[in-house]
Amino acid sequence: MSTGLNMRVKKTSSHKITIEIDREDFETFCNACGLFKKEFIKLLDASEKEHREGRITERNSLYELLKK
Repeated sequence: MSTGLNMRVKKTSSHKITIEIDREDFETFCNACGLFKKEFIKLLDASEKEHREGRITERNSLYELLKK
């Protein structure tokens, strides 16, 4: 069963969209985007470990991490 998500979408330009979301709905939003998935958490942990070890790669977007 899905729950409602209260947010406002504000189009700021033709290339960017800004959304406003309540703190109470932030967890629901993250879950809907897949940010709590085990695979995503593992990618973040691996990236943090590499960063601590000095292996830093400049990224243009979060999507680049997911393409690995």
